[in-house]
Amino acid sequence: MSRLFYYLFLKPISYLPLWVLYPVADVIYLLLVYVVPYRKEVVYTNLKNSFPKKTKAELKYIARGFYRYLADLMVETIWNFSLTEKEARKRLVVQNPEVLMPYYQAGKDVIVVVGHYNSWEFLLVAFNLMVPHRGAVIYTKLTDKFLDKVFKTFREKFGMKLLAKTEVKHAFQNGLDKPMAILFGSDQAPASASRAYWTTFLNQDTAVAIGVEKYAIKYDLPVFFGGLKRVKRGYYSIKLDLLTDTPLQTSEGEISELHVRAMEQLINEEPRYWLWSHKRWKRKRGDW
Repeated sequence: MSRLFYYLFLKPISYLPLWVLYPVADVIYLLLVYVVPYRKEVVYTNLKNSFPKKTKAELKYIARGFYRYLADLMVETIWNFSLTEKEARKRLVVQNPEVLMPYYQAGKDVIVVVGHYNSWEFLLVAFNLMVPHRGAVIYTKLTDKFLDKVFKTFREKFGMKLLAKTEVKHAFQNGLDKPMAILFGSDQAPASASRAYWTTFLNQDTAVAIGVEKYAIKYDLPVFFGGLKRVKRGYYSIKLDLLTDTPLQTSEGEISELHVRAMEQLINEEPRYWLWSHKRWKRKRGDW
């Protein structure tokens, strides 16, 4: 069924230009808000808990902006299936790729922390074209084998390397064909609350996955935060900010705190572009 849906629906749509797809996104937005409200309770609960001082009108404004962004994200993700290198280079700008060059010339891997903010799927596809390092990202395989292959193929078409969790250790120890810039999602709920770093994020007690800190310290890797921003509809830019290049000198939890605060600041600047429908706070202290 997924194979049929892809070849008869998703793939043909992906060849359409964005100026055709965005009116479709406008219709999807109306459906998400007025016809079949998508995770409305989750979205508004997350917003109310994250911004307790904002009025109902302000929260509603952010929520409506989120649903517009979500509709755009849906059509942009489909469009990515047939994305060309020319379009990728035109629509994503890395503001300061030169900050990675000293590490690349030294043959050193780096960690880039990002989040579910703006069009992260577009970032995964295009990032490798814009930086000297070989882009890599840890991913969880989809249960549908066909769709897993589809997503892996389009994400890797410009050189991004997708690493299954079982491949991560080998990649860090043995490297790829050139130094890696490995992307970590900083805002996903960790698999285990008991092995997480706990802090306050968006005014809530939050479990943070320790992968960034763990690998940075184990392999002595510099850590950057990638702030992905929307320039206009369909166009994005990312700035790489160094959080630390001396991970062995940091205290326990320091690296985690640094990237959490960077993500929080980015969200506070433009909250509508974060994935508010995600059940980010499902983990509680004391959970396994």
